[in-house]
Amino acid sequence: MSIVDTLLDELRDEEKAKRFWGEGVARIAGEPSLRLVLLQALLGEAATKRDLNDLKTDLYKRIDDLRNELNGKIEDTNKRIDLMNDRMNELRADMRTYFFGFMGGILATIIVTVLLRVL
Repeated sequence: MSIVDTLLDELRDEEKAKRFWGEGVARIAGEPSLRLVLLQALLGEAATKRDLNDLKTDLYKRIDDLRNELNGKIEDTNKRIDLMNDRMNELRADMRTYFFGFMGGILATIIVTVLLRVL
């Protein structure tokens, strides 16, 4: 068995792995040159202030795009509601016309019936 296999077997044991990494971190923290190597490796992964500002700008742009899209949909919906209201008003006007025509016909029939009986 190779040294690497032996080391992997040892690290599979949770207690031994914790002890190994604990001692490793303690040595890295105590050695300035190792800390520098670790920091340089981590710097490539760290977000900079510029990255955060770019992300913020992108986020605000997306929010504005969504707001504009939503406003457009609201305007379309309002136009459709206005068209429906106009159509309902037209139907009401038609119903009034038919109603008054119907009532006029009934009134004319009543008047004719009354006049025929009187005469």
